[in-house]
Amino acid sequence: MLPAAVLLDMDGTLIDSESVYAEAIARYMASRGVELDERERSFVIGHAWQDIYVELRVAERVGVDLVAMQTGSINMRDQMRAEGIELTVLDGARELVAILAELEIPTAVVSGSCRAELGEAIELLGIGPSLRMYLGAEDYTRGKPAPDGYLAAAKQLEVAPARCLVFEDSSAGIGSGLAAGMRVVATAAANRPVGDPGHQDQRGAHRIVQDLTGIDADFLRAVMLRS
Repeated sequence: MLPAAVLLDMDGTLIDSESVYAEAIARYMASRGVELDERERSFVIGHAWQDIYVELRVAERVGVDLVAMQTGSINMRDQMRAEGIELTVLDGARELVAILAELEIPTAVVSGSCRAELGEAIELLGIGPSLRMYLGAEDYTRGKPAPDGYLAAAKQLEVAPARCLVFEDSSAGIGSGLAAGMRVVATAAANRPVGDPGHQDQRGAHRIVQDLTGIDADFLRAVMLRS
């Protein structure tokens, strides 16, 4: 049985971006007199903007709202581009979306990034026509590992959560998919080594793959049938 819908995380799953976003946030905070430690930088991985804002105590330490923090961090990306620091597409990402389109499986992106960042990433990937929708941090209240984003996507696609397959990379994202009652595949392509502060424990997923290459209909069926 193929999944009735596939829900894709973006950062660390389709594109190698989380180190870039973490650096942009760190630079913004530093510009306001706050140096982030390794734990704080690592928290960025897999978490939505609203949760990052709270965890980094931005209101208390910097005195700005979430929108100002987002805008300031995104503006730091212009400086980083000038230094040659760019987002890169992970192996198999475009091919996965193409096979899902070929199989006529409704596909959506569910991310903790804001919609502006998602628009940039979707354009880089060239997958816009193959997506039914995408949800960013503005579209749900609680970020991953809460199930809100994935449940919202399933509801909009009119698919039962148990018939959905999630592709993720972070511990928070895997937890989110599982809490939503969905099957979860974890990709290790952008995961940091064990012992690194940013390493993500992916063992909760139903299946772990090294990257997204070689995903086909047989793989999708096998994950949905796995007990």
